[in-house]
Amino acid sequence: MQKELNSSIIKGIGIQKITLIIAMILLKNCRFLNNFYQKIAKRKNLLVESLLCFALLIYFIFGFHHLSNFISADEHFWLPNSGTERIEDYWTAIKKGDWKDTRINDKPGITLAYTSGIAMLFDDAKGQIIDSDGNFKRYDPARTKTINFLYRLPILLISGFFSFFFFWIIRRITGNEWIALFSATGILLSPILLGISQIVNPDSLFWIFGSASFFSFYAFLQTQEKKFILLASVFFGLAMASKYVSIIFIPFFLFAIFAYYFFEFEKWQSTPQELKKIAIRIGLAYFAIILSGFLIFALMMPASFVEPKIFYLGTIGFPGMEMIFWLAMAINALVLLDAWIFKSRGLHFSLKKLQPLQKIAPKLLYLILLGTFFFVLVNWLTRNSFIDLSDISFDMKRKDAFSELAFYKRYFMEFVPLVFSLTPIALCTLLFGWIKAFFAKGKTNTFVFTLSVFFLIFYAAVIEQGLLVTVRYSIILFPLALVLGATALNDFFSAKSQEENKKAFVVFIFAFIGITVLFASSTIQQSYFTGALKTVYLDRVYQNWYFIPLFLLLVGGLARAAYAYLPWQKIFQIPKIGIFIILIALNSLSIFLISPFYFSYTNDLLPKNYIISGAWGYGGYEAAEYLNDLPNARNLTIWTDVYGVCEFFSGKCIHKSKINTSKYTIDYYFRSLQATIPLNFPHPMEKHSIWSIYIDDRPESFVKLYKAKPLNSSSTDDNSDGTSQ
Repeated sequence: MQKELNSSIIKGIGIQKITLIIAMILLKNCRFLNNFYQKIAKRKNLLVESLLCFALLIYFIFGFHHLSNFISADEHFWLPNSGTERIEDYWTAIKKGDWKDTRINDKPGITLAYTSGIAMLFDDAKGQIIDSDGNFKRYDPARTKTINFLYRLPILLISGFFSFFFFWIIRRITGNEWIALFSATGILLSPILLGISQIVNPDSLFWIFGSASFFSFYAFLQTQEKKFILLASVFFGLAMASKYVSIIFIPFFLFAIFAYYFFEFEKWQSTPQELKKIAIRIGLAYFAIILSGFLIFALMMPASFVEPKIFYLGTIGFPGMEMIFWLAMAINALVLLDAWIFKSRGLHFSLKKLQPLQKIAPKLLYLILLGTFFFVLVNWLTRNSFIDLSDISFDMKRKDAFSELAFYKRYFMEFVPLVFSLTPIALCTLLFGWIKAFFAKGKTNTFVFTLSVFFLIFYAAVIEQGLLVTVRYSIILFPLALVLGATALNDFFSAKSQEENKKAFVVFIFAFIGITVLFASSTIQQSYFTGALKTVYLDRVYQNWYFIPLFLLLVGGLARAAYAYLPWQKIFQIPKIGIFIILIALNSLSIFLISPFYFSYTNDLLPKNYIISGAWGYGGYEAAEYLNDLPNARNLTIWTDVYGVCEFFSGKCIHKSKINTSKYTIDYYFRSLQATIPLNFPHPMEKHSIWSIYIDDRPESFVKLYKAKPLNSSSTDDNSDGTSQ
């Protein structure tokens, strides 16, 4: 296996040695990089854009790898020959004029019909299923690969080339090309975003259009340019046509408006008449963006015109949103009336009275976010020693069961997927950015504050819905986190910020060393202790009162020494191109280590006995290849509990809960953690699997093949092998 080969190479050399070698080379050549940077300083635009193209090339190198060789959960509903070809159904309804049938799903996923649907222009062949009797199916593996490639390619290309838009819009917002470059590069080389860009799923486009809509809206607030109203409207409409949850941007846009007024109030404190003009312009633009987005959504799903209830359910009728929608509309209308009738005296008075909160509100926000992230990290590194959340399934589906949990448990569980699926450098830069913002003096960076608030708004919404988010459900947070991290990364390596941010540096070093010590301790515990010894080790270290003061004393001493003796001046003098190379190297390493199972990426801060996502379709192709290499493979019959295996297997495949075992002889069973159907028939099988893959070397993220036993033999309970469903 490629993954096993990659892992063996890395483990053979040693990750620490590789990191040390890379760091030494970069520092040694720092002078060369600085001289090179000075020579092309006058052509900075060309340099930065060329670097972005280089990052895009790396993205495509990884992105095209394994592109056709898996089928994720639910993806079969969108692709041809599944029996529910949603993309094809959409265009069939358009062709026939059956407008009501253009509502192909409750996501709604309409944008997939316009992107992946391009494949229909180049692929008119049928026959992926070449034999079936209603119980078993036999697929054409070559046809499966063709379908996967054609329908996924548009999403991969859009996700890649959209980095140029992110670069442009973030440069307009921040006025800094390096922040824009670091942001676009981080987005391109995020394992999670790369993984979702290989999948035909509404979330694959929602994160693009949703984040583009917010950035365009914020750019309008900052510049007042009309073109950003148009961009925000289009992207908001496309986001709505991708996933109904985009409705969350309606209250968030309004919050962004008031955050802009609140932190930029000094501009209009002595000129209320100017505030009136701004309030009218922004208020009308807000209405225009929402209405235009709704119109685009309706035009893309004509069922909205045939049956208004469909439009209602897809917009303001989204669960829990109707009251919030009308409240947002009413507040914006009041601000406009105040501007027209009272010349914004009410808004001016309110903002003036709220100004003392400028110092309190941002610090409270960053303190909450930092406290949450660090608590999640520490609690999981110490095996839930503070709050035991191990009984909560990472993919709990029942809303009622999750809603019954205590609020604090739901709150911390919601953050787990994001915390442990960011790359180490993305997580570090995000946390440092919030620490820096907490200690910042003077006016808070409105952009950082507004982006950060979205995290709490998002999690408040999902908690209210009683939904435990997975990595896929929280996908919109990743580009926002990476932009925040890029802003912090640029500030960290700005020499002028050294004296201004001493407190932030000390706290960050303290936290970084603390997490590192816990990580090392957790790694030692996993590597050198087993069984009862592991429990004793944890009991004696993590769960005793003296651990906390000793730990803080140790970390505090290390942090003070690091702050006193690290060569800060040399670090701050590293040119931005050197930072870019480090960013490329570290992110590429993260992608390489999880390749080709990108969407299952989990950083190593999460102990290996935990997972934040299952295989989610990965491993099925590899299992089918193993079976296809067996003698007489076409005459074999396998039973599988998930999709993604049968489509690549040349023999007969059964994916049913109940079958007549006297009619069908099962030769092999494919089992996974995220089984979609149970085994509800006699199924004797060997106790131990004959083939398996553990994604990211995590025992709970498995896919396995078991050899069947004759029906007259005693059934084997496979609980001992960890695969009971």
